[in-house]
Amino acid sequence: MDIEKTMQFILETQARLEASSQKHDEQIAENARQIQEHSRMIRQLVDVSLSLVHHGEETDRRIRELAEAQARTDYKLNALIDTVDKLVRRNGN
Repeated sequence: MDIEKTMQFILETQARLEASSQKHDEQIAENARQIQEHSRMIRQLVDVSLSLVHHGEETDRRIRELAEAQARTDYKLNALIDTVDKLVRRNGN
């Protein structure tokens, strides 16, 4: 067995392993950066979603208030129409 060839083989293997390890470390660092960026974007989406929910609830409340006001207006308008109709009939005869 040639000790020099064995040592050369070991050194080359070690060099390949170190290069591979460095690439993996770089990839891990890149993945960590991407995860951080995605986490930031997810937080923004959650904030926007919560804001939309709040505005949607506020809009629903306002629409209900407008519907109630419209119902009161319709009631009063119908009462006014009935009153005017009775007055016109009474004065018309």
